[in-house]
Amino acid sequence: MTKLLFGVVLAGVFFPQEQNLGNSYLGKAPPELVSGKEQWLNSEPLALAKLKGKVVWIEFGFLKCPPCRKMKPNLIRWHKDYAEKGLVVIDVSDGSQDKFDDLKKEVEERGGKLATLWDKDAKNCLAYGIQAYPMAYLVGVDGKVIWEGSPNAKVLGDIEKAMAAELAKVKR
Repeated sequence: MTKLLFGVVLAGVFFPQEQNLGNSYLGKAPPELVSGKEQWLNSEPLALAKLKGKVVWIEFGFLKCPPCRKMKPNLIRWHKDYAEKGLVVIDVSDGSQDKFDDLKKEVEERGGKLATLWDKDAKNCLAYGIQAYPMAYLVGVDGKVIWEGSPNAKVLGDIEKAMAAELAKVKR
């Protein structure tokens, strides 16, 4: 009984039912991404304020993060399938974890034109309060967050439904 109780307590400490993995921006505009031009791969610097009218997926991660790597094919697919419909996917790589040259090599090897931001000194990660990876925000056409959390296989369907509903609002 003691072992079982210890396991339940331990599970509650390490796997809480609800985690705050970053600052909440639901219903609000998220912070602007701060960066220099040289920190962007496959894109000119993107400003969230200038992306109003489009749907934006911002995902924070780093190269050696296994759950982040699992999500990467979805980011690439979403970019390929929905960019022309108004989706902008921004992959933010934690610069305190990743070296720029390693990230650049990875981006070149995977191909595609997914906008990737090397977050030098993790300034954006800190501004968003990121505490676990991956962490993502779906920003609607009005510039406000409509979904946030840690993306994974369990919530992928919900994310794609929210994304599709918001993409239907994009004026072309």
